[in-house]
Amino acid sequence: MLQLFERMFHYEHRVQFYETDLMGIVHHSNYLRFFEEARVAWAHAKGLIDYQRPESAAHFAVLSTQVKHLRPALFGDLLKVQVQARREGIRVIFEYRILRDDVVLAVGESRHAPLGKDLKPIRLPEAMKTALEKESWTETWLSNS
Repeated sequence: MLQLFERMFHYEHRVQFYETDLMGIVHHSNYLRFFEEARVAWAHAKGLIDYQRPESAAHFAVLSTQVKHLRPALFGDLLKVQVQARREGIRVIFEYRILRDDVVLAVGESRHAPLGKDLKPIRLPEAMKTALEKESWTETWLSNS
């Protein structure tokens, strides 16, 4: 299990002052932003999107999001956002776990579907299928917390 944890994709984010409320606690709306940052970094690391071509990230619509807040993140915290992904038909499901050191602060999920320029669902691109086949899904974090 430890080896799997070490191989899992993660993204680091330092909490900025503007992301907090007057008590220095991260505002709840920012967790979805942290998830998006991590998801885009995951896709870039897999060669699925190119930061120089923003339109390369525009193929997937967000169908749903969910966040479960367990402990607060604070101004200045260095957060690690772990990402795992899997395929369900043409849908792609991402789960996220935000940690400060080894403490889980939040878990979440986003579900996506590929769309054509006419905004109708299309088949999952082969590159995404290939990337998802190589992913390890350790457990469902959202329902286990």
